[in-house]
Amino acid sequence: MTDGILRTIPVHRSLTRPQLLMGCERFPFLMLCMVVTLLAGPGGLMTGNFINILIAGALFFTGRALLARMAKGDPSMSGVFGRSVKYRAEYPAISTVRFRNVPKARRW
Repeated sequence: MTDGILRTIPVHRSLTRPQLLMGCERFPFLMLCMVVTLLAGPGGLMTGNFINILIAGALFFTGRALLARMAKGDPSMSGVFGRSVKYRAEYPAISTVRFRNVPKARRW
């Protein structure tokens, strides 16, 4: 064994890079595609309502732009936001760690 030399193993970028679709997170983008498809397909083309097709197109392009901007900031932002909402009662608004009288979160 060699002394003083650390063994390095290359970690390829494709193993650590987040999986994105068109620059957006997977789940929110697939939900957006589902909503747009349902709005344009059965509500637009099959019934002859072409306003729904225009609304679906506008919704797709604006929604994709917003999701891509969100993923550029943090590729797992929807999961982080979901956990922050889930554990909101666990984050008391206190100034120090040694605060004794921690108020209990109210359940409405």
